[in-house]
Amino acid sequence: MFRKRSTKGEVQTEYSCSIRFLDDSEPIQLNFKKDTLGQWLFDRVCEKLSLVEKDYFGLRYVDAEKQRHWLDPLKTVYKQLKGVNPMVLCFRVKFYPEDPMKLHEEITRYYLYLQLRRDLHHGRLLCSPQDAVHLASYIVQSEVGDYDPQDHPPGYITAFKMLPKQNSKMEDQIQELHKTLKGQVPAEAESNFLKKASVLDTFGVDPHQVKDQRGDQLYLGVTHQGIMTFRGSRRTQLHKWNQIRRIAYEAKMFIVHVNVAEEEDAANAKKRKKDKQQPHGYKCLTVGACKYLWRCAVEQQLFFTLASSCNAPKLKSGGTLFSRGSKFRFSGRCQIEALSASENIKRSEPKFPRTNSLPNFSRNKHTSESKSSTLNTSIMSEPVPEDRRRYNVYLAPSRRAQGMAEETPNQSFEITRTEAAVDVPGNAFGAQTSSPIVQESPVLQAPLAAEEKFDMQKVQAVSASAPGQKTPVNGSVPVDSSFLETSIDSMPSYQPNMTMDDEEEDERTPKPSLDEQIKQLEEQYEKITSDQNHIAPGGKVGGAAPKANPAPTSSSKSPPKSMCATCCKVLTYSILFAVLLMVVTFVVLFYTKFDHPLLDEGRKQLQFLEPVKHYIDDSVEAIANKFK
Repeated sequence: MFRKRSTKGEVQTEYSCSIRFLDDSEPIQLNFKKDTLGQWLFDRVCEKLSLVEKDYFGLRYVDAEKQRHWLDPLKTVYKQLKGVNPMVLCFRVKFYPEDPMKLHEEITRYYLYLQLRRDLHHGRLLCSPQDAVHLASYIVQSEVGDYDPQDHPPGYITAFKMLPKQNSKMEDQIQELHKTLKGQVPAEAESNFLKKASVLDTFGVDPHQVKDQRGDQLYLGVTHQGIMTFRGSRRTQLHKWNQIRRIAYEAKMFIVHVNVAEEEDAANAKKRKKDKQQPHGYKCLTVGACKYLWRCAVEQQLFFTLASSCNAPKLKSGGTLFSRGSKFRFSGRCQIEALSASENIKRSEPKFPRTNSLPNFSRNKHTSESKSSTLNTSIMSEPVPEDRRRYNVYLAPSRRAQGMAEETPNQSFEITRTEAAVDVPGNAFGAQTSSPIVQESPVLQAPLAAEEKFDMQKVQAVSASAPGQKTPVNGSVPVDSSFLETSIDSMPSYQPNMTMDDEEEDERTPKPSLDEQIKQLEEQYEKITSDQNHIAPGGKVGGAAPKANPAPTSSSKSPPKSMCATCCKVLTYSILFAVLLMVVTFVVLFYTKFDHPLLDEGRKQLQFLEPVKHYIDDSVEAIANKFK
């Protein structure tokens, strides 16, 4: 009702934002207006990538409080990016499909592969060292092709930084496995990577740092299976979607209401209905982080459980006496609708180039000659510039490390630029910043936290193995028993690197925020107007002589008023309203004869105020007698 209406000029003003991609190719610039919706911007990005199965992806950004957000397609881009500087959005996987091989097009599976490669590099895709070595070998096969002793001298794996705790022993194992993958074209190697990654417990986990009721730190992930928690190197809990009845948040507390009767006898329906829901609470670092976790959880639940997006309910949570809370409305298609739409795709497979992180390693001839026409390259996305390629090769590869980073403060690799911070404080890997070393590749140190070593008594067992598969020990990923017996730290602790590429520093000058762009446009307009007023028709400066040092246009504006006066006014009104409410309540209880159970109960509870009533009666009577 009191909102200021936007003028026609403000609506037509264009703003610019930068879009970064999964393959770390050259970012693109897109312009939008004040009334442009997020769906329009996301559609332009998908058109650039020639992507049709776009239901699994989204655009993510970081606000001024260093909190991540997914771009809402139903809201305007201007409203969501207001105050964001620089205005950078990252194209990322939003919903990890349960079976990646059900994706219809190869280009869709390729972008999912790029996202999982980033997850593996930064520890979000936690797995046993054996599985990590196998996944890394598929990456090398996809990047450089078949092993050739002439093209791949000893130590060539060192240039690839694919694992958070990569060492020389693992690199030797990767090299031996790479030799056995001869003949696999990039598409086949990437498919094998997806198949192996999709069976891991941490597949699709975007970790959220939380604390349990005892104050112990753990990570919470939301996937196609449900909501799970990780402590140390173990998955300690898994609340499946069919067990979860309600998801809510209050301030920093994230609450999941689970129906524990789902695990009991399913034939006894009456008993199941009588059972109560059991709430599980987790404390987030900030209110913004809790709200983001709630939105991610309800959106994932609706995407993977709805039969039709038309039946999506409107959700609300977080409301208190002084806050309206948060509302969420699901947009787009659910997983069932997305898979059905994929089956109706009639176009031929689009041609796209695969970006190498180390371009000096060229694919062998027999591998580059693909078995299908889908491996032929064409111009679809911007190629990696030559200067950036040289930067990748010798810093192993720093641009990959920088582009694949996902949100942690004070986190830096041994490269020339440090990355910005957000949600999780502290150094996730324990790496320290040092001066750039061109000859040697950085090695990340990730020691196990002392409180998160394997203590089988403190970890709750969760059985979530697939039918016919060996049951994982205590809910962890399936690994060989011999591998667990070799060393106590053979399975690394779940310490994901959450540094954010969304806020990655750029070599170029950062673009101004929306507010700064508006201020610049106003200053330019006022400057042009003032110049026209001072110049006479004959070309001479009219009127008196110009001042020696004219004040800048921006200084002519009055400084913004302080918020202190507004706060004091609101506080005064609140106190007056509270006093008035107490007086009215007192009069109704003690000076009226209304007969109501609530009023009678109030009079009983406030009997200690009878002396106050008598004092007021005596004072009023004395004043009345005085004026008689």
